[in-house]
Amino acid sequence: MPKGLRVNHEERVAVVTLVNGDNALSGPFLAEIREVLTELLGNDAVKSVVVTGEGKFFSNGLDLWWMKEQKPKDVLAFLIEVTQFLKFTLLYPKPVIGALNGHAFGMGAIWPCAFDFRVTNADRGWVCFPEMDIDIPFSPGMVATCVHGLGSRVFRDMAWTARRYPGEEAVKVGYARECAPEAELVDTAVELAGMMANKGAVAFPMTKQAWARDAVRVIDELDPEAIRKIPLKLG
Repeated sequence: MPKGLRVNHEERVAVVTLVNGDNALSGPFLAEIREVLTELLGNDAVKSVVVTGEGKFFSNGLDLWWMKEQKPKDVLAFLIEVTQFLKFTLLYPKPVIGALNGHAFGMGAIWPCAFDFRVTNADRGWVCFPEMDIDIPFSPGMVATCVHGLGSRVFRDMAWTARRYPGEEAVKVGYARECAPEAELVDTAVELAGMMANKGAVAFPMTKQAWARDAVRVIDELDPEAIRKIPLKLG
């Protein structure tokens, strides 16, 4: 098992917990997450997946400290891999439920937009797209993923303002489906995942693929060129 993750099984639901500090996404950590999710695809006993974190953060976004240590060409390749990971999540054929235990910033808030549902923590943690305040543009694929998961109006309000939304406000604005006290967060997500586990094994993935078609096309066709034009500000 990769060191930054823990997987527990509750009947037909796999609970994947990110346990890598602030769960910022570096190249190696992203590869670990993808490896585990890919393994769960091959487990016929797992019908749904819950993704959560441990501690203060669900995910603090991209690992800028790790990125600073990479060569520019490797950073660009990593950013393209990040949006391909969004595509992987968008097309994941089993239901994915996010149990956002704490702060979800930047890519840590973008990635859950590719999940099927999101549950936020009523007791702590903010959801925030800070990109406009720190002058980092969204790639076309990131925008497409957020609009796919949230709708254009919700994404515009959240992205343009760069506000920090506590759990209950994240539900009111339309980012999350529901909010639960911290002690009940994972159980709430598992209950929802259990309901989704009953959905058609053919109808669900095929419909999900059709629904994500436009976002996937943007990721594949527009992101590589657009990402190469993003000025890197890694210090």
